[in-house]
Amino acid sequence: MRPLLGTFVEIGIGDAGSLNEQQLHSAINNAFAALEQIQNLLSFHNPFSDLSRLNQAQRQWVALHPLSIRCLKLARALTRLSDGKFNCTLGKAIVDKGALPAPDYLNARTDWLTIGGWHNIEITQQRARLTQPLLITLDGIAKGFAVDLAISQLQAAGIASAWVNAGGDIRVYGSTIIPITIRDHQGQDHPMGGLQNAAIATSTSQYTAEHPGLLLDANAQETPIATWSVIAKTAARADGLTKVAANVPPHCRRDYIRRFSGSWIAID
Repeated sequence: MRPLLGTFVEIGIGDAGSLNEQQLHSAINNAFAALEQIQNLLSFHNPFSDLSRLNQAQRQWVALHPLSIRCLKLARALTRLSDGKFNCTLGKAIVDKGALPAPDYLNARTDWLTIGGWHNIEITQQRARLTQPLLITLDGIAKGFAVDLAISQLQAAGIASAWVNAGGDIRVYGSTIIPITIRDHQGQDHPMGGLQNAAIATSTSQYTAEHPGLLLDANAQETPIATWSVIAKTAARADGLTKVAANVPPHCRRDYIRRFSGSWIAID
């Protein structure tokens, strides 16, 4: 376990395969390094991260790390496909509500937009730019993206079965089965059974000191207080889809998530 991504990240090994102890420790260290790399690249808080450089360079093209490009493409696609139910351009609204710190460069101009759309993000293979003065935040998807990257490192090393848990963004593969218990916004625990060869993420739309979660709808308004969990094939998609689930009417939520994500399941 290590402190990363604003939480504690756990890596567990179910079956090391043919790796010896030294190779296993090396693989685990590489997985933690991948998590730390995403933290450094996509942090809203770090003024030198790729994300901060993109936010500051309004309308100007910015060269980004390939991993930053990948995560930004995923966030833009989810914003587009969900019709803004997941929206990575709401950074200014989240800052205004006090859930994110105001960056120093915010005072450099007065025309920041509270809400944007996927079409305001232009991406090439190596660069990206924002066509309007918006604040992008990838907090709703980057943690899951980091978990997926760590899992890829463990798989590439030859580890047969393992899991990664980044503050409730969990992905497991191989023969390992992880027992899942979800704690909701009322502090109640809900045993959900076991997770195998899948990912799960949970978001709570209750912004307090104990539950610093803030979920906004397409109009930058806070969603009703609730806890949302989504199971998907990857942690990034599970993480992003919790925001989609929070913005879909209850009577069609499960069907919508199933249509949106294939065989994935939404738990509410």
